[in-house]
Formats: sequence, structure tokens, C-alpha cells
Amino acid sequence: MKKSYPLIAPNPPRLSGMADALAAIEARGVYSNGGPVVRDFEAAATRQLFDGQGDCLAVANATIGLMIAIRQAARGRVGGGQLALVPAFTFAATAHAAIWAGLTPVLYDADPESWAPDMAAEEELLRRFGDRVSVVIPYATFGNAIDLAHYERLAGKYDVGVVVDAAASLGATDGDSRNFGAGAPFAIVYSMHATKTFATAEGGLIHSGDPHLVADLRAMSNFGFESGRSATLAGTNAKLPEALGLLASAKLNGIEEVCAHRARLDTAYRAFLPGLQFQRQDIARQAVQFASVLLPAEAAAYRDNIIAALAQDGIGAGHYFSPHLGQQPWFRQNCLIEPVPVADDLAARILSLPVTDNMDEDDISTICERLTMAVAGQAKRVAHAITAQPAQVLTTVMIGGGPAGVVGGTG
Repeated sequence: MKKSYPLIAPNPPRLSGMADALAAIEARGVYSNGGPVVRDFEAAATRQLFDGQGDCLAVANATIGLMIAIRQAARGRVGGGQLALVPAFTFAATAHAAIWAGLTPVLYDADPESWAPDMAAEEELLRRFGDRVSVVIPYATFGNAIDLAHYERLAGKYDVGVVVDAAASLGATDGDSRNFGAGAPFAIVYSMHATKTFATAEGGLIHSGDPHLVADLRAMSNFGFESGRSATLAGTNAKLPEALGLLASAKLNGIEEVCAHRARLDTAYRAFLPGLQFQRQDIARQAVQFASVLLPAEAAAYRDNIIAALAQDGIGAGHYFSPHLGQQPWFRQNCLIEPVPVADDLAARILSLPVTDNMDEDDISTICERLTMAVAGQAKRVAHAITAQPAQVLTTVMIGGGPAGVVGGTG
């Protein structure tokens, strides 16, 4: 039987194997509200991933984590036409969170090599819009790095808040073997959704090197209660329940092996597909959720056919993020959209390929062979369709022209 390869195969820890730990939660009678399981996970993540710097806050999901982090970074500068800079080449959650936080997103372009936000465009928009921009929300594309020093400089130069959407980046490491974002002076928001490399059922993690910032977010995640039960900050309920804290703790214990394995698979893709463009990696180890490549421009028009051909071979494929935000109806109606030619090109050509925990390099070889065949097969079909067109018959002849006019004849 031919082996199949789903694009994404969620692999969270199994609650079914945690009967004693679940029984302990029941015995304590603490199911949420910052119970000991979640607090222990936050402390362990701070030590293991972030070299003990700052603090971490576990939240119900990364989107609500973005919402409270953006609202905190805006420092009250919301509504009334206030703006957030959001890259067009990102997931819908980034812009949704800005809108829910009371800001209008300004969508801007990406870098053609790293696919990260265009830093020059950010600076130009900050100069143009001035203090109307409350927050810059860059996305660490596909678990890769972005230049955090650049954003620290923007924050100081333009007095603007910064929140980094690093949804796919839990497990990505810098040159010092710390998780990307360690010690950052602003909030870095990660996802622990089942489809991520750091897979649980659902959840998010916010890190900052500033423990006071995390303390504010902790209060905001609990209805704005800093002390007692009287709201002193903008708030909502963003708390991670204890049962999901068990999954997060278990995943933390094995994340090093998971990320190292997926990095090897990504390396194999790059070796087997030297003719395709991959994302430039700006980090010691990217947290790979799936492999992303750009099809040749001439193949972009039949990407759906390539995906269908792969599916017939049992290979799941997709196209993140296509359409990009500027091409989606809700954001076209509710955002300001800059020209985004790079994002347009990325969205037209991007192809996402499987990277799962139970694959090996031989599986990557098989997928790449079938992808090469699918691309070649579609190219032949297109070439055949072109050559099969009937020859054009000249039926009108134009003689003369210019100031004297044109005389027409048909034949």
C-alpha cells in the first residue's frame, strides 16, 4: 500500500496517558485561574527556552494573546483612526487581533528573500503616518527570525509600540541556542495550536524580557484585575486551563528533539529541490511547521493542478499564505493597503509541503520526486494545449494608415 503524507499531522502529547496528572488536578479542584500546572509550565519555559530572562504568560490561544499584547503596547492610543502596521504576508489572526484591539491595520509588503516584513517600508510608513501609528506588528514568517534590534530601534525613534507575531516560532533557536525572542523588551507571541511544531490542543505563550510587561498582560488576561476583583486595566479572559497546561509541559520536555528532526527534513527538501526558491533562513534553527517553496513563475498558473496531482499520489500540499491579507475581502474593507508586489508574487507562487514528526529523509526524497513529476506533467499539458490551438487565419488586411486614413479589405 502506497504511503500517504498529510500536509500537517498534529502530534500533541496524549492526555490519555496522563491519568494521574489529571486526577491530581481534580483532587486540587483548581482547573484554571493560574493554577500550579500552568504556572510551573511558564516558569519552565522561561528557564529552558529563554535562558531565564524575563517572564512568560500562557494564554488560551495565540490570537487572544496578540489582542491583549497589542492593546497593552498601544498605551491607550486606540480608536479614532489610530493605526497598526501589519505585513500583508501573514495569517489572518494578526490583522484580526489589531482590529479587535481598536486599531486599523495598514498592510505593507514583504522582503523577497526572507519573506519577512519589509523593514524599509515600515520606516517609510512611520514617517508618513507619524503618531497615528500606535503599534508595529511584524510576523516572524514560518518560524524564521526577524531583526528584533530593528524593532527596538523603531520603538525608541518613533515612540511606537511593538508586538511580534511569532506564532510558529516556539522551538526556533538563535545563535546562543535560546528560543527566538529571548529577552526582547516587547511582547513576543507564540502559538501552541495542534498544527504547530510546538503542538498541544490549543494555547499560546507570550514572552518578554520585561517581567513588568508580562505582569500587565497577566492582569489583562484575567479581566484586568491587578489585585482583588476590581478591574484597573483593559481585560478579557485569556487564561490557559490546567488540563492544557499538562500538554504544554509535556511538549516542552520533547521540543528539542522535535525541532531538530524537522530541521533535518527541511534541509533535505532544500537539497532535493535545488531549482526552487526557498525562504532565506536568518536563524540558527527554524521551527519548521511545513516546507515552503516558490514555484517557477510559469508554473504558478497551474499550482492547483499540481496540488491535485500530488493529492492523487497521497501527498498533502497547500499554499500558506495565499491569498495574502490584502486579497481577502474582510481586510480589503477594513484595512489601509499599500502596494504589495512582493506579497502578490509570494502568494501566487508559494507551495507548502509536508513536514511531520514521523517522516524521514527518504520520505522527502519521494515527495520531491513526485513534485518534480507533477510540475513537469503540468508543463507538458500546457505546452500541448498551446500547440493544439488551431492556426490563426488572417481575415482582415489593413493598408495605409496615418494621416491618409486606413483602407480595409477582408479575405
